[in-house]
Amino acid sequence: MDWQKRMNQAMEYIENNLSDTIDYSIAAKFMNCSEWEFRRIFSFLAQRSLSEYVRHRRLTVSALDIQKGAKIIDVSGRYGYESQAAFSRAFKNLHGLAPSLARNKEVILNPCPRLTFKLVLMEGIAVEKDLNQTVSIIGGGDVGYAISVDMDKKIIHKTNEHFWNIKGNDIIGTTALPLYGAFTSEEKCQLFGDLKEQKVLEIGCGTGRSLQYIGQKKASELWGIDISNEQIKKAEQHLATCNLSANLICSPMEEDCGLPLAYFDTVYSIYGIGWTTDLEGTFHRMASYLKKDGVFIFSWSHPIHKCVAVEEEMLNFKKCYFDESWYSVSLDGDAISLSDRKISTYVNALAKAGFVIEEMIEESDNEILESNDSKFAQKAKMLPVTFVIKARKL
Repeated sequence: MDWQKRMNQAMEYIENNLSDTIDYSIAAKFMNCSEWEFRRIFSFLAQRSLSEYVRHRRLTVSALDIQKGAKIIDVSGRYGYESQAAFSRAFKNLHGLAPSLARNKEVILNPCPRLTFKLVLMEGIAVEKDLNQTVSIIGGGDVGYAISVDMDKKIIHKTNEHFWNIKGNDIIGTTALPLYGAFTSEEKCQLFGDLKEQKVLEIGCGTGRSLQYIGQKKASELWGIDISNEQIKKAEQHLATCNLSANLICSPMEEDCGLPLAYFDTVYSIYGIGWTTDLEGTFHRMASYLKKDGVFIFSWSHPIHKCVAVEEEMLNFKKCYFDESWYSVSLDGDAISLSDRKISTYVNALAKAGFVIEEMIEESDNEILESNDSKFAQKAKMLPVTFVIKARKL
């Protein structure tokens, strides 16, 4: 029985006993470890204590019981509270409202989703940043464990915004033009063409390095959006040092943020689109920003490489290519939430948004590969690790 299955059996036991007494030593037996070791493993993977997780799960399912008509005093006893007052205090601390108000199914609660654990590949490319080496989990080599999470847009935005506000660049680094990602460059691909006097928008502008590249190609207007206010500040500062200016907006890419419609000649994103919680909706927004015949270019980590690990000079599948569920990965005490989408998902979403694909690039640049002897470069010689798509608005 593998480690992942053992851990999820332990979580199943906990979930089935939320309204009863949980014997954590029984949960630990699934992992063949002591209760102390089990708590330590859980805390490391989930970045929260086991007791906190169980408390929040009980308060989450208790809200569902209340919405189904259960009496609050009965619910409080069912989930281990000595009094209704103690339950109400804990409920309000998590959900921000009294239990009685939760009977209204229109109110917004703060649920704690059930956790399950799954394998992900956290394979990386080294990028230079002030002479220090960091690893890009997005670029894609260790095999690690992630927590499956519900696709709750509000929670995912909050998680990823916090990560990029606090430590994103220090851990993941920055992927920016002329690089599209791992071993793929605009200098070789030549997808943008002549940008002189063009109005250009970047989705997920980060620290402004790609906008700098576009600005130096004599684009007439630079625009950018990013979910992180700290990234926007860094972009403003960096562009100012390059004697460039841009209209920068802090907003999730999925939402209306006041950008002009049918205005831009080119919209692009360098390792940004994959963060969206609504791919089809995002592509429709990209189309609305572009003029007729406008160009949309984006890159992201190729989904196949997130399924395959290099082990003893061999490639082994570790994840199902068709699994597009969302997961959360702990990084240096923080977390990010992602989903690995199939190539067909991107292609079909583009078609529905009114784009026609002009070019797709999967191959790595041999010149870049020859200068890198890492295991990641060896892998890139056998399968795609980055993909780039150029599409045009019909």
